[in-house]
Amino acid sequence: MRIVNGLLASMSLVLSGTVAFGVSSGGTLSGLIVDGTGAPISGALVLYKSVPAIAVAANGSRTVTGPLVASGVTAAADGAFTVSGLPPGTYNLCAYGVKNTDLGSCEWGQGTTRVNIASGQTAQVTLTVTQGTLLTFEIQDPRQQIRSLEDLQPAGGGLALTGANFAIGIWAGARYLRAALVSTSGTMRRYQLAIPQSAVRLYLDTSLNAVDASSVPILARQQGATIAAGSQAEVVVNITVP
Repeated sequence: MRIVNGLLASMSLVLSGTVAFGVSSGGTLSGLIVDGTGAPISGALVLYKSVPAIAVAANGSRTVTGPLVASGVTAAADGAFTVSGLPPGTYNLCAYGVKNTDLGSCEWGQGTTRVNIASGQTAQVTLTVTQGTLLTFEIQDPRQQIRSLEDLQPAGGGLALTGANFAIGIWAGARYLRAALVSTSGTMRRYQLAIPQSAVRLYLDTSLNAVDASSVPILARQQGATIAAGSQAEVVVNITVP
């Protein structure tokens, strides 16, 4: 299962081998997605988004010019991808692997890659997706008090932006990432995200009371206990909302 976090999840994704925009004089983006060992990742996801050009008028006002492009493409079996007919300009790229322990390059590792695409030319790029640790939060909610954003999904699809009373995630340095709700079973709720194989800090955003596995209260809306992933494939943290 692929877990995509943050602003990237709001992009309009077109999951196909090649995306054309009908621009005969456009440029082409071509590349390869590999893991930390350099092996290609079949079916990996590449997100790309144009960097808007800003025109400054004589009075100092600023206006966005040119087409805005935000989409995605899946890599072939050999990890390769191609996007043709792109309007010339600067683009930000990042990639996600296919395993739930893969670290998206936008959040971790090499970060966002920026490329310039010229008309009639092909820009080549290699994106690396590194291996991390799957962090699973198992939340016992015996009175079923929790409402996560995923519980409030609107009828038309997408993700609700307000109305939740519970979110959980981590801080890694100055970076925050929210865990996604992946399953519910009775009073048990599981949230997951991939983290680097290093120490991160728990962050609980809720108006509800919560305790850890030792029944010690967890303070909300501040960096909490350290979670050390080490070289483990998965780390499980148990929390109860009594």
